[in-house]
Amino acid sequence: MNRRLLIVISIITVVVFFVYLFFFSENNIYKHRELDLKIKQLDENIANTKNQINNIYTYEQLENDTAGKLEKYAREQLNLQRSDEDVFVVVYE
Repeated sequence: MNRRLLIVISIITVVVFFVYLFFFSENNIYKHRELDLKIKQLDENIANTKNQINNIYTYEQLENDTAGKLEKYAREQLNLQRSDEDVFVVVYE
């Protein structure tokens, strides 16, 4: 009788632990799902950005005129600026 009770208590303890782990802990299954979706979206953004760069300028063009085209791309697409200039961005509402 004692042995069966010990086995039942052990099984209940393990089940409660896994329920807590998957649903109520800080790193529950829902949090992992959200993070996985965010990682997937960021990976897609990285791939899209690389495709845009490849479509705009090929690597050969960038190697031939690195200073001009790379600076032009950075200014137009990434909104970068030189240290001695002011850039105004107009936002339409």
